[in-house]
Amino acid sequence: MMNIRFKKRVVLSAVLLSATITLACSTPVFRYAIERWEADPYRLVVFSNGTLTEDQQQVVAGFRVYETSGYRSSPLIVDEYDISATNRLAAAVRAGLPTNRAAPCVALLYPEFMRMDTVVWSDDLTTNALNRMIMSPARLEIARRLLDGDAAVWVFIPGGDAERNRAIHEMLNAKLRELETTVQYNEDFLALAKAAGKEPPKLKFSVLELRRDNRQEAPLLAMLTQVSSSIATNSGPIVVPVFGQGRAAVLMMDEYVAGPYIEKVVQFLTGACSCEVKSQNPGFDILIPVDWVGGIKQEYVFDAELPPLKSPSAEMGTLLSATNGATGTAGKTEHRLFGAVLSVFIVVVLGGLGGATWVLLRKKRNHESS
Repeated sequence: MMNIRFKKRVVLSAVLLSATITLACSTPVFRYAIERWEADPYRLVVFSNGTLTEDQQQVVAGFRVYETSGYRSSPLIVDEYDISATNRLAAAVRAGLPTNRAAPCVALLYPEFMRMDTVVWSDDLTTNALNRMIMSPARLEIARRLLDGDAAVWVFIPGGDAERNRAIHEMLNAKLRELETTVQYNEDFLALAKAAGKEPPKLKFSVLELRRDNRQEAPLLAMLTQVSSSIATNSGPIVVPVFGQGRAAVLMMDEYVAGPYIEKVVQFLTGACSCEVKSQNPGFDILIPVDWVGGIKQEYVFDAELPPLKSPSAEMGTLLSATNGATGTAGKTEHRLFGAVLSVFIVVVLGGLGGATWVLLRKKRNHESS
């Protein structure tokens, strides 16, 4: 009797787990991301040369505010080193500083799990550096649009050819307007929204131009392009779809800034979330320290009792390595993007089939033994 009850519990647990996975996976990626995927913290290295002045100490304190105050997850981690430090990280960062950058100074690094000690941006240790590095008008605008319901803000970085810039900008706008009316959410999500008495979110995209000569936005431009030298030095138009809590999905350049690739990105963003673990999905975060959770006007993740899942992963390093190639960069990234989604889908399907096979074999054995 106990054996039968145990088996019933196992089967019931499997059914409940399957239902939970279905709830989580039915949510479109862009909605799951803004509600559950907390942005990875950037790292700030402060170099001093002996004692800091009172004003400089106040600047450091201003950076440290973002480690703790008012955020569920710190958007920034601050480390201080004397210029004579022999620490591996300090030495790597110093090597990446401009030759004319003397201490005291600050250097901004990508989130740790990206496994890159690249200096994204460096500046003197001043209040002006604090203000420029932490926030900018474009980042505030990206946050505003995403919290207002945009599935993604497509950051358009013009290149050196004015005619090509115009053509790309017009094509991008036209393609996004088309996709807003043709792309459909999955049936499970629509059913859950209806059961919850909510209208599904209106699908909308927007384009935000980020000019390379805008000094106020230089740190943001660096965050988007310093993932590799080939991207940083690319003189053509670059398009970066940003979603969730400021996550850059992919970098699109050269011949890959085209309708079919835009459509594939949209399919990923609006498709069912195939994996709750953020680090197993493509993309990397931008430093936009705003109250994302408090700013959400309507929630569409219907398994609200479950905490967001996180797992450290080296996948981003692999993704960025593909992005760093001098040729076919966006193509490799695009293949990684949807290859990762396909891989997660295959794992989920195989896991389900394996569980079902196990249950059927147990039933067969029990039947034969009886």
